[in-house]
Amino acid sequence: MMIGFVGWRLTDRLCRLKTLQVLDLSDNELEGNLPRCWANLTSLKSISLYSNQLTGDIALSPLVNLTSLKDLSLSDNKFQIPLSFRPFFNHSRLKVIDCLYCDYLLETDEFQASVPTFQLDSIQLSDAGRHGNNNAVVPKFLYHQHSLTSIALGDISFSGKSFLWLIENNTELVSLTLCNNSFTGPLQMPSNPVPKLSHLNISSNHFSGNIPEDIGTSFPGLGILIMSANSFTGTIPSSFGDMASLRYLDLSHNHLSGNIPNSLGMGCRSLQTLRLSNNSLQGSIFRRVLKINLNHLEGPFPTAICQLKFLRYLDISENNIAGILPACFSPPYIGFVKLSKNRLQGPLPHAIFNCTMLQILDLSHNQLTGPIPKWFDNLSSLRILLLNKNHFEGEILSQFCNLSELSLIDLSNNSLSGSIPPCLGNITFRPLLGNLGLPRNETVVNTSEGHVVEELIESVTKSITLVYRGYTISAIDLSCNNFVGHIPPEIGKLFHLKSLNLSHNSLSGTIPITFANLSDTESLDLSYNRLTGNIPSQLAKLDSLQVFNVSFNNLSGQIPEGPHFQTFDAMSYIGNQLLCGKPVTRNCTNTKSVPVTPRTRKETEFMDMDTFYVSFTTAYITMLLAVLAILCINPYWRQAWFHLVEVSLSFCYYFVMDNLP
Repeated sequence: MMIGFVGWRLTDRLCRLKTLQVLDLSDNELEGNLPRCWANLTSLKSISLYSNQLTGDIALSPLVNLTSLKDLSLSDNKFQIPLSFRPFFNHSRLKVIDCLYCDYLLETDEFQASVPTFQLDSIQLSDAGRHGNNNAVVPKFLYHQHSLTSIALGDISFSGKSFLWLIENNTELVSLTLCNNSFTGPLQMPSNPVPKLSHLNISSNHFSGNIPEDIGTSFPGLGILIMSANSFTGTIPSSFGDMASLRYLDLSHNHLSGNIPNSLGMGCRSLQTLRLSNNSLQGSIFRRVLKINLNHLEGPFPTAICQLKFLRYLDISENNIAGILPACFSPPYIGFVKLSKNRLQGPLPHAIFNCTMLQILDLSHNQLTGPIPKWFDNLSSLRILLLNKNHFEGEILSQFCNLSELSLIDLSNNSLSGSIPPCLGNITFRPLLGNLGLPRNETVVNTSEGHVVEELIESVTKSITLVYRGYTISAIDLSCNNFVGHIPPEIGKLFHLKSLNLSHNSLSGTIPITFANLSDTESLDLSYNRLTGNIPSQLAKLDSLQVFNVSFNNLSGQIPEGPHFQTFDAMSYIGNQLLCGKPVTRNCTNTKSVPVTPRTRKETEFMDMDTFYVSFTTAYITMLLAVLAILCINPYWRQAWFHLVEVSLSFCYYFVMDNLP
């Protein structure tokens, strides 16, 4: 059914719809008074007229006769509405009153004496400062409401010394907004905690005195708290730390003093926005944590992070952040940066150049290119460096050797070349003990699920995945690159090293005897290289070794004896034709020396027969199906094929018949 409007005025045609239950005429350009005949729409349950130019006194409108109404939305019009809402007191089914940005008529107390028959779920009143009713009082009918979940009474200059009765009368209250009014006096707290209240806005009033110390325990479920533009004095209560769900806190434009409590950062794990401007606070600001990993963030690296001068912990890993890392990102106090598993591209600019307090840098699993910058030696406090699974190229610069605090370095799965710097052996690679990165009293600006300072560092080797969560770690992973030359014997001095992975390179020469000093090493992977000579017998004393892999090299001679060393699987030695002894099958007795020709990296690879059989079968079936498809599509080829088959069968028949006895 079509409803017509003449001259942008409501027509009487609506009056014929006596069974109409829902009427929504919002967001039009309707004007004038409501038609009197609307009083006949007695079945109407919901009416929405917001964002029009309608006028008239609601007390004289046909709406007062529609006692079946549940939802009444008159916002953003030019109606004159009695603030007592007495004309609707007989609307026993009324649940929602939405009258924002309207013109209210003040009434004397005699018009507010009676009790309404309705119990509201939600009420929103605001005249947006059109009149600024300085003598307005909160409508008395609200004293009789006990089921409200949402209250918004703003911009009407309501006065009074307390709003506590609104909270205590409505135990299911979720949202309370009293901004831009004239409430005065100290802030009062309810006698019992109100865990369901999640939104409280009392900004732009005249509250004074100290913020109650128990505000955090009184409103433990608050997600949004706005108390700005009042006259609060004293210090910020430490009980704010009890608000674990708090996302937005605004205490700006008050007269607060003293220090910012550490509990505000420790307890408010969900805090995203904190406004404390225009106060008299002093002392040191707490250090911040920004943790927004495991989301679906896209686009370039957010340059707004460059403004967080006190940022200590940044984790934007496992998102879709693309582009280059901006040079402006260099917070002086940063200790933890994790940007792994994104789509960062291009070379590393001078970002983090001056981050001398940086301890953990994780840029792994991106698309970064170019050489590793020379300025890495500026990161004098660096303990963990993860650049694996990128496209870095060039040589490892000797500047790495100046990182004396380094404990874990992973440069695997790149295109790095040249030789391994011997000076890496001069770094102690001291184990990291305890919790990594930041102390427990850091402030969370934004967080995902989980503890904000719980680090998870992964170092993946060919044969083992080492997962470290706050205990001893010390590892080097240079696998899957293009390194050449000999393995520096100086690496054998790193007796604290837990894991060493040099696999899948083009390293030559022998295994250094100094590796016998790697007494704490649990994983040693030298597979897929061009190493020659014997496996040093001295390695048999490495009792901590759990993973050992020298497969696909050109090693020869006897595998070191010893009950511990020979427990490794034969796959640890496969691809070395001249190795003998347990656990391989080749016997070391009466073996002759055979010249060994260094093999290329391709030659060290072996064929997976299961893969070969699957590939061959797939190719054969694909070719057969292709031939059948061609014969079905092309009739000429099909006829030629069957003719060939017929000729071949005839030839075979006569050949057999002629040659049989």
